Amino acid sequence: MGSVGPARHAALNALPPRPTVLLGRSGALTELLGLLAPGRTDEPPRVIALAGEAGVGKTALLAVAAHEARPRFPGGVLAADAGAHSLRDTLTTEELLRTYLRAFGIPEDQLQPHRSGLESQFHSKLGEARGPMLILLDDAAAEDHIAPLIPPDGRHRLLATARTAPADPAVTVLPLDSLTPEDSVALLESVTATSVPKAQLAEIAALCGHLPLALHVVAGRLRDSTDSAERVLASLRPPGERLAELGPVRRAFTASYTALAKGDARMLRVLGLHPGTQIDAVSAAALADVPEAAADRALRRLIRAHLLRPAGPEGRVRFHDLLRLYAGELASGEAESARSAALGRLLDHYGRCAAEADDGWFLQERSTLTATLEQAVKHGLHRQVGPVAGPLGNSLGRHGRAVDALIALRYGALAAQLRGDAGQEAELLREMRHQYRAVGRPAEAAACQEPGHLARIRAGVRSAELDDDLGEQAAEREDLAGAAHHLGQAAARWSRHGNGQRAAASLSALGDALARLGQSDEAVELYWSAVAMSEATGNATVEARTCLKLALLAATHADHLELVQRGLHSAREAKDARITVEALDLASTALIESGQLAEAAPLLEEALGLADKNQLPLLHDALLERELERRKLAADEEGVRELAARRNKSGPPCPPEVPPPPIEHASRHIRPVLVRLFSLPLCAALWSTGCLAVAAPGGELGAVAFHLAQLALAGVTAWAARRVWLRGHGRGLGHLIAIMTHRWHAAAAAALLPVGAWAGTPRTAAVPVALLTLHSAAQLWPAFRTRRLRLRRPEIGCRLTRMA
Repeated sequence: MGSVGPARHAALNALPPRPTVLLGRSGALTELLGLLAPGRTDEPPRVIALAGEAGVGKTALLAVAAHEARPRFPGGVLAADAGAHSLRDTLTTEELLRTYLRAFGIPEDQLQPHRSGLESQFHSKLGEARGPMLILLDDAAAEDHIAPLIPPDGRHRLLATARTAPADPAVTVLPLDSLTPEDSVALLESVTATSVPKAQLAEIAALCGHLPLALHVVAGRLRDSTDSAERVLASLRPPGERLAELGPVRRAFTASYTALAKGDARMLRVLGLHPGTQIDAVSAAALADVPEAAADRALRRLIRAHLLRPAGPEGRVRFHDLLRLYAGELASGEAESARSAALGRLLDHYGRCAAEADDGWFLQERSTLTATLEQAVKHGLHRQVGPVAGPLGNSLGRHGRAVDALIALRYGALAAQLRGDAGQEAELLREMRHQYRAVGRPAEAAACQEPGHLARIRAGVRSAELDDDLGEQAAEREDLAGAAHHLGQAAARWSRHGNGQRAAASLSALGDALARLGQSDEAVELYWSAVAMSEATGNATVEARTCLKLALLAATHADHLELVQRGLHSAREAKDARITVEALDLASTALIESGQLAEAAPLLEEALGLADKNQLPLLHDALLERELERRKLAADEEGVRELAARRNKSGPPCPPEVPPPPIEHASRHIRPVLVRLFSLPLCAALWSTGCLAVAAPGGELGAVAFHLAQLALAGVTAWAARRVWLRGHGRGLGHLIAIMTHRWHAAAAAALLPVGAWAGTPRTAAVPVALLTLHSAAQLWPAFRTRRLRLRRPEIGCRLTRMA
């Protein structure tokens, strides 16, 4: 890599030193030599600029091309190093012109004192040349250096290297990229002192980003027999140490960075905070806190400076791997407050997008969003995590990407825990339970159940979400009557709140409970209500799932097929991979049972492809069973043997690796919930017991009766709280008493005050009243606090309603 030469005087026929190795540039060299063919005097001049990142090998290619093309230029070769990115001062245009003119043999005292005169002298000398000349300029500052050196006629050629691509249309820009993995390994193999396994060389090359300068730095170590590939790998693997090991690369990047304008340098620093692999102008604008148009211009300038790379037609950009590390180092030099503020603006941007985005956006941005959530949790930006984590996890789960969904939901649950938003924590834990079960991880699903329930109680016990949760848990415990009670309560509450999507989901689940209780007619009626409500509110996911449930209860085969087809249509409309696979499985089963084996084949093939693509191993195994059954019925013996061999080779389905549940302390909610549910009623009961013990010996029957009434009220209040803790729903009179106690225990205690005054104990009567009133406030406060939290981030509320 190196420069053409540090000296400011170069001989007329001097060539830069030729590199000993130049691998992976045969195509670029052929194209460059084709451009270096001399032209005629009356042709326009030709200027070629090799542009690329620092360390990409521009100087080496220039030197090799100059040696190859030398016979074409009998007039000679002029060479100079502008040093635009070197440790010494960059040559000015006047100094460059003097360097070339001195090479022509013009004495110093005959050189013109100003730039225009120097340009005239230079052009005159080129015009007087008897043959074509090749002018070499290394490390140019783009237009500042190149424009004054453009030859006056078409015989001569100007070949320059620049990190920033010239914008002049008269300049032919030949961009250079990193080497291919194969060429990188070949370069390392050519210099290693001992035999090194190709796998190790490939890893070294990848850690170097296939950048020629980095490869040459590492090659120097591999050339030394006292060093080893294992030690090289060990030093390069830690990302924080990689640029320290590749010192010349870091210095080259620093030179490019210091050459930037102030605004572009700041943009590069803040882009180092972006955790994704691709960056668009809107995200860059959010990070830098500038208008989108200004960010877009800055990104284009950084692309021209080869500090960013284009990443598609949508204006997205990306870093070279080593430049990403360098930008990260620059970002780490910013104040912690500035880094947090930039990341917060990025999260706000993604939160706004998530509130309106479709599933395609979530799928496209999932890796970036997940990485952003991780950084947000690390930086303590808990408030901004929820608006992204919930919708992202919901969308990914709908498309069968359960593992990715669990990662996003886990970050959301952790942030909710750290922020103290028990309601959101419970909602995310509930969704995590669904995704754990979807990938065959019942232990992890069970680990989320109790903390989620306690979080619901802590958030406010009279919520529709709590009833949905209690209904699910009751159904899992085979308490179908309890499930029906809670799901009915949830559906009624969602309807009162005007949330038709969640009401439809609760009605569908209620239909499941009634169907398992043997009440098929009532279940069918509820299913149709859920279908109508989900269709009216645009919830295609619930509509599809409910249609498939109706199909299982259909009276005739024709109705069954019709409902399956409707469910399949809705599942495809919702782009829900799991339900689509289930619908295809149900449709193929119906066709197999009716003897339409050939018609079932394409449905099973589609379902197997979707299950495999979306990592649904349990469904995939069930579909293989179905396909095996179909082939047996079709007497396809060869197909049966092939499929059986395939199943034996793959083995039983293995649940994928998943992130652990975000439950560091399973009992973290127990103490506050116990205190809120039981402490004040028990205090009231103890007070009444003490008063009763004082009044009883004196024979004050009125006081005794009064304190017994207060004791009974405190006991019933504690009993009702125990029902909440144990998820009980009660029946008949017990249920009515519990509801009335929950809602009116403070009013009942206050109603006893006149009785206490009549009994002659007004002061002692006031204490239980105050305690039970505080108990009522304690039940209302969590819901009020959760509402305040959500008012501070209003966009989360509307998105969480789509998670049923």
